[in-house]
Amino acid sequence: MPDHPKPSNRTPRPPELKIGPFQGGIGVAVWLNEIQTAEGPKMVRSITIAPRRYRDRETGEWKDAGSFRAGDLNALILALEKAREHCLTKRLPGGQYEDEPPDNMESREPEF
Repeated sequence: MPDHPKPSNRTPRPPELKIGPFQGGIGVAVWLNEIQTAEGPKMVRSITIAPRRYRDRETGEWKDAGSFRAGDLNALILALEKAREHCLTKRLPGGQYEDEPPDNMESREPEF
């Protein structure tokens, strides 16, 4: 018998920040996720990019494009800059910034 994913008891969480949709359905979302580490749970952010959408002429069905058009670049750049700004200026739950080491870790320069 194949393994089936167990239904999650968690309520789906909306994105922390949604930018768009722009023409063609393009958009960016910032998600807040909890991961388990050796030091315990930690909050991290992930970024998703919504693909360009189009309607198939034969079936009339909406589909995701596998690429973007040159005209999409301005919307993508704007959305990604807004997502970057959000991640750099908004603290994670627990008071840390995204790339800030935890209080119990030494901050040291990488050795090259």
